[in-house]
Amino acid sequence: MNFCPKCGAQIEEGALFCPKCGFNLQARVVPGTAAGAPVQAVPQAITTVPPLSRTTAGNPDGNYQSNLGFIGATKQYFVNYVNFSGRMSRANYWWSYLAAVLIALVAGILTYATGSYVPYYFEGIALLLPNLTSLVRRLHDSNHSGWACLWSLIPIIGSIYVLVLLLKAGDQTANRFG
Repeated sequence: MNFCPKCGAQIEEGALFCPKCGFNLQARVVPGTAAGAPVQAVPQAITTVPPLSRTTAGNPDGNYQSNLGFIGATKQYFVNYVNFSGRMSRANYWWSYLAAVLIALVAGILTYATGSYVPYYFEGIALLLPNLTSLVRRLHDSNHSGWACLWSLIPIIGSIYVLVLLLKAGDQTANRFG
């Protein structure tokens, strides 16, 4: 199997460019030259490298910032529902947040349709822990303690501060949380 040396995406034999990141597989910058200097043809156009890991576990270079998409992020949200350690990328957090909002919407519709608050209460209890753990892991991504979520207890200003922390880009390298 062949993989792009820049992003790790799987590529077909004989491809000239990576289909994911557009990296030119036939040219590379000569070491020791300026970024705009001429490029040298690579004798073998495709380098075989292992694919990039999607989690921080076992990934010493810290390059985990991936977008798992809606389904993958939702799966990660429920699989790690009791995991307060580690990190969660910004994209994965907001995809899982969207999934939680959609589940709450369905619970609201069921509450309205049945005239009973049981679906609404069940949804609130079922998503309480996954919401809290994903919030803590998202704060870890930007090198903040999970205790920073307590800022939201301060009316208005605290919630805005926590929202800013959630919108902040995560560290690209390993930090004290992974």
